[in-house]
Amino acid sequence: MRKVQMVTDRELEILKILWAREKASVREVQDDLNKSAGPVAYSTVQTLLNIMEDKKGLVRHVVEGRTFIYIPKKSSDRTIHELTKRFVDRVFDGALDRVMVALLDSRSPTPAEFDRLRAMIDEAERQTAVKAETAEVGSVEEF
Repeated sequence: MRKVQMVTDRELEILKILWAREKASVREVQDDLNKSAGPVAYSTVQTLLNIMEDKKGLVRHVVEGRTFIYIPKKSSDRTIHELTKRFVDRVFDGALDRVMVALLDSRSPTPAEFDRLRAMIDEAERQTAVKAETAEVGSVEEF
């Protein structure tokens, strides 16, 4: 399995277009980029898609007539999960508390965001406890 590569800002923009469209030609990606991010050359988009396919394994293509149609290899959720994990491991040595401090220092959450964060932390804690109980039961049953 190929190691998850970090993506550039432009590659992420392209992935977002492909996730939204599910598949797209180089021209369609270029048109969407031109609308959202300003002018970008067709050849630049083509080169980026080639890198994203050949070197990073982020997309694949099929041929429809004479047109290459690019498709993301993984869902946005899976890709974001993998990229986030790699970022946390590389930048914060896996320390979630340091990640949270950095996030909270970068922008002050609204009261509603704090409520959602607390609910997510409570749910994550509950799921971790369930996984631990399941693992305990599994190891006891092995005897």
